[in-house]
Formats: sequence, structure tokens, C-alpha cells
Amino acid sequence: MYVVSCRKDFESNIVVAKTNQYRNYTQPGDHTKFQDIDLDVLVKAATNKHICVLVHGFNNPIENVAKSYWELVTGVQTKAAYGLVVGFTWPGSRTPAGYFGAVPKANRSAPFLRDLINALRPVALSVDVQTHSLGARVALKALSDPDKVFVDNLMMTAPAVDNNILEPGMAFGGAVASCNRCFVYFSKNDPVLKTGFWIGDVVNGVHAALGLKGPRSKAVTLDKTPNVYVVDCSARVKTHGGYRQAPQYFEHWNEILGGGPVSRYGELS
Repeated sequence: MYVVSCRKDFESNIVVAKTNQYRNYTQPGDHTKFQDIDLDVLVKAATNKHICVLVHGFNNPIENVAKSYWELVTGVQTKAAYGLVVGFTWPGSRTPAGYFGAVPKANRSAPFLRDLINALRPVALSVDVQTHSLGARVALKALSDPDKVFVDNLMMTAPAVDNNILEPGMAFGGAVASCNRCFVYFSKNDPVLKTGFWIGDVVNGVHAALGLKGPRSKAVTLDKTPNVYVVDCSARVKTHGGYRQAPQYFEHWNEILGGGPVSRYGELS
């Protein structure tokens, strides 16, 4: 499993590195078994393939990242037709301040993700980005300038960002133009986004999380952001990290990669 890190010394959960670093993890879930590689190795592996880049959320030491990414790789290989899955890891912090302390790190990590996307895109058949929780901020910030980067599908699960943030004129409205399609997966049962999100994100105003009930306005979403798709996962997802345990979630990925029509507002049944 290929993993790209913008953490200092690859594994720091606090300090942002000066450049991306690359590893090939060789044993499922074991963060101590790896080979250091160069970008050229990753680019060669990505050539002529449909690529999915994974971006984790807040509070993930490297051992958790390795474990969760292996679970996602297994689910994707079973249910979705990606040729290569690449993990991206950033210093998501572990502080009593929660999201509040991690937001600046997410913003600072975004250019490193953009560099990775731009390195893969010229050789890949397609590049999708899948995020979890605060990883949505990393991706949205990376995609905020459509003149600098483009992805085919941005898929955000439990996005820990404000529920109005994709609207025209808002902070990441420009990111919507940097992708062919943007998917928001939410669950009304998410206990973390119900109780903890607003405390850490209060600096941006008191808003519900996008990953709790979807975008603030269905009318604005349908009218002003025609490439945004919203998927209610409440029937299948009961926890903040429960998406990767739902086979229907990966099946939906396969529908997306197939390029066929997808409902603007749908559900995982």
C-alpha cells in the first residue's frame, strides 16, 4: 500500500514537513513494515490506472492511519474498480482543543495534497479523492483554486466542515469547480459531529457539520451547485468511522466510477 506523508519525519502527528515523503507499506495494518520510495515509483505504479487518494481526519497517529487505510484498500478492491489506492497522511494533531487545534494543520497540509494530485493526474486515467472527517478541509483547501488542480470525483464522508461551505461565495465554493463531481456522505447518527464539531469549529461561526445532515440548503445545492451530490447514509452508518464497515458505501463508489447517472439526493439503503 502506497502512502504519501506531509508529516515531519513521515510520522509526526504535530509538525508539518517541508516536502512530501513516500512509502510502500508491505504488511496489512503494520506501520513498522515499509519501504521508503521515490515519487517516480508511485507515478509508475499509477500510470494508466484509475486512482483513489485517501485523506484521513483529525487525531490519527500513524498506526491508526495504516490500519484504517488497509481496511479501505480491502473494501475498495472488493467493491470498487480502482486500479490503485494511495493513502495521504497529514499531522492531524491530538490536542484537548479538538478540531480547533487541527484546522490550521489541515490548511497547511493542503498544498502537499495538491502536489500529489498534480503528480498523478498526467499519467492516470482518473484521480478521485476520498476524505473522512476533517480530511475534507484538507481536500477542499487543496482544490480551492480550479486553475491549479482538478480531480474527477471528490467523495467526502462525515465531512467536518460547515454545512454551508460549498455554497457560491463561501470559503470553499471554488473547490466545487475543481472536480467533475463532488459527493457528500452524511449520517444523522454521527455522535462526534452531533456533539463535538461546533466546539472545535466555533471560530468559523456556529454551524452544523456538513457530515451530519448534509448541505444547509437543498434548494441552493440543487440550483447553484449542479455537480454536488448528497448521499444520506443514516440507515447504514451509526458511528463517525462506520462508513468503511458498510459494503453499500463501496458499492456506491463503484457506481460513481462507472460514470453513470447518480441521484443528486440519494440514500444508502
